[in-house]
Amino acid sequence: MNILVAEDSVAYGVLYQEIFQSKGHTVKLTFDGQECLSEYCASPTSYDVVILDYSMPKMNGLDAAKEIFAKNKNQNICFISSFGDELESKLADLGWVNRVKFVEKPFSSDGLVKKVERLFKESGHKVIA
Repeated sequence: MNILVAEDSVAYGVLYQEIFQSKGHTVKLTFDGQECLSEYCASPTSYDVVILDYSMPKMNGLDAAKEIFAKNKNQNICFISSFGDELESKLADLGWVNRVKFVEKPFSSDGLVKKVERLFKESGHKVIA
């Protein structure tokens, strides 16, 4: 899979990159919502999954997701955040509970990969690592 990650914590971003690359996936790392959106808009069909942190500078993950869905309503998006209750409430308000996946920090590496791969499979694709 080709994965676009937006995570303002360099340590978490590198961790995600290492986790997914160790499973054979390609990862492009960005550090805020605006940078992620710019990267996504440059090649909107290049990413199988977009992983977003919820709380980031310049543009939060929720606003980035809105912009991404405006460009591609079928994009696979997974949020990773320690703001579980707040984010889940906002996703419910937007009607996105079944549209996106959510992984709460802390998480296991295998659990993260399985959830993201399952998101991609549920969209009708075969995971090729």
